[in-house]
Amino acid sequence: MTEPEMIQASNIPPINSKINSTRRFSAHKICQPQKVKSLIQLLLTMLLLIANISFAEFISPSSLLNKRGSSSPQPLDTVTVKDQQGTDDNWNNYIEFEPGSQGYQGIFKFNLPASPNKAISELIFHANYRGPEKSIQKWEFQLLNSSGNWISIADNHNIVDWVWSDIISVIKEPGQFINNKNQITLRYRTSSHVDHSQLDYLAFEISNLESNSPEVGHNTSELDDVITVTPSPTAGTRWQPTPGLKWQIQYHDSLDTSLNVDVYNIDLFDTSATAISALQSKGKYVICYFSAGSYENWRPDTGAFPASVLGRNLDGWAGEKWLDIRQLDILIPIMQVRMKLAAKKGCNGVDPDNVDGYSNNTGFPLSYNNQLAYNIALAEAAHDLGLAIGLKNDVDQIKDLVNYFDFAVNEECFQYGECNTLKPFINAGKAVFGIEYNLSNSSFCPQANLMNFDFLKKKLSLDAWRESCR
Repeated sequence: MTEPEMIQASNIPPINSKINSTRRFSAHKICQPQKVKSLIQLLLTMLLLIANISFAEFISPSSLLNKRGSSSPQPLDTVTVKDQQGTDDNWNNYIEFEPGSQGYQGIFKFNLPASPNKAISELIFHANYRGPEKSIQKWEFQLLNSSGNWISIADNHNIVDWVWSDIISVIKEPGQFINNKNQITLRYRTSSHVDHSQLDYLAFEISNLESNSPEVGHNTSELDDVITVTPSPTAGTRWQPTPGLKWQIQYHDSLDTSLNVDVYNIDLFDTSATAISALQSKGKYVICYFSAGSYENWRPDTGAFPASVLGRNLDGWAGEKWLDIRQLDILIPIMQVRMKLAAKKGCNGVDPDNVDGYSNNTGFPLSYNNQLAYNIALAEAAHDLGLAIGLKNDVDQIKDLVNYFDFAVNEECFQYGECNTLKPFINAGKAVFGIEYNLSNSSFCPQANLMNFDFLKKKLSLDAWRESCR
């Protein structure tokens, strides 16, 4: 390519891409789902991504100017669709960036919709990146501000080497980055010529002042004021738990904060932002738990759930009912508000429970594909807020969901002989946090350690008591 070189794109709207769970639903499976064919998966994912447009407005780049180095010849519209995951290598579906002797530098322009700057309360930057990890070569995203300075908003920190990874950054006070032509200028750069990189998706999500208030029901208590999200100090990347982290899970009694662990898994509603901040001040990461597949009549947002989504009672769990996860238009906004609460409280990640309803007697004819659609939508919602998200149990869908989730939380895979299904998480460099309730430590810990799982022996009450395998 000659330098500089401009790629133009039509302005096409982008397709964007408890424990009460001490219970064990996999022991009551009613059918063995058929393997989902790749074409069905793609169509399903596309439908989900299209559905997500209704929740926010996204803008794609309108042009790319290569200042240093070069980019591959795919049209710029290629990055309006997020369709690469894991180690996918479909050349026509991404743009590759090749550094020259002085690295790479490319300038993207984004045209904002015709509206006053003051109506935009925040921008959320999204990229789907594959390339070297930061320790090998830094690839960085910067925005040009009104003073003419380039401000870093994200880079490839915590990226798994050459695995497609979401990069997300929440930009407060976006007015400083909007020029008098109602445009945003983004610079993608590296100062090294060590390796190239690829982008499958590039977009800004626009949040307007009038659309920040949740409209998912009544009696939402503390959820009613969840209107802003504060980015973490390492804005641009979400936390990626890796194997070997010591962890604790506690939902009952006074929280024991004295443990020598790296991660706490605690209840979203029952834990204060102050308690979460105190844990993080000690260097701990915090995973916040809520049920995404069941209705609990003691939660503060019960009024958000219409009767049409409530199914059978969960056996042994008073006040709890299965949800009709097919009704994405009702349930995903509710779960988004819960995740916004998690982000507001400062949680690093979320642990949505009961996401395997399709294999249980819920009162609804849920299919394997229904569950995939719901779980992928949950993952997208978490990632849009910069939160890591764990896949709770749902072992039969791991092969189809591992690329959407950042870690796994499992109960009793050794007791039920299901642990091999969790290997894809370890193979992807993602943590597997596990619990056994009934087996002796000596019967599962050696194998858990060998498989690089992080397992605990816990009581069913999930109080502070724990015995760790390593």
